Amino acid sequence: MLTARDIMQTKPRSVSPEMTLPELQRTLISARMSGFPVVQNGRLVGVVSRSDVVRQLTVEHSLGEMRSSYQREAGVENGDESFLANVAQHVGSRMEKLRVEDVMTSSVLSLPPDAPLQQVARMLVDNRIHRLLVVEEGKLLGLISSTDLVRLVAEGRLEAH
Repeated sequence: MLTARDIMQTKPRSVSPEMTLPELQRTLISARMSGFPVVQNGRLVGVVSRSDVVRQLTVEHSLGEMRSSYQREAGVENGDESFLANVAQHVGSRMEKLRVEDVMTSSVLSLPPDAPLQQVARMLVDNRIHRLLVVEEGKLLGLISSTDLVRLVAEGRLEAH
C-alpha cells in the first residue's frame, strides 16, 4: 500500500516568516506558485498563499477608506486628487512593511509520512484544498498536491475504481 512518503514531493520550497510581502509576491510569481509552507528554524510554522496577500490588501484598503472617511468628516480633505494619493501611499507603505508572519495561516493541515493514500485523498476532498504538507515531529518533510494523485492514476501506479 502506497503512503504519503511514497508520493510526496521532497524538499518543497518554503519561505521565512520574516520575508516581506513584496518579496513574497516576487517569489510567488517567479516560482509560478500560489503559496508556500512557512518554515522557521527547520520547523513548520504556517502556510501562506497569494489569497492571504490579497485578503490583507483588502483589509488595508478598507482601513484606508475608513481613514479617508474620517478625514473628510473632520474637514481635512482639500477636494483634490492629492488627498486620494495620500491614502493610496499610506496603504502601499503599510503593505511594504508587513511580513509573511502577519498574513500567514498558522493552523496547518498536515499528515504524517506513513498516512495511506486514501487518507491523503480524503483530506484533500473534505477540506477542499489542493495541497497537503507531510510533517513529522514539526519538521516539514514534503508536500502532496492533488495533481500528484492524478499523475499516479495517469501513470497506472494507482487504480481509480
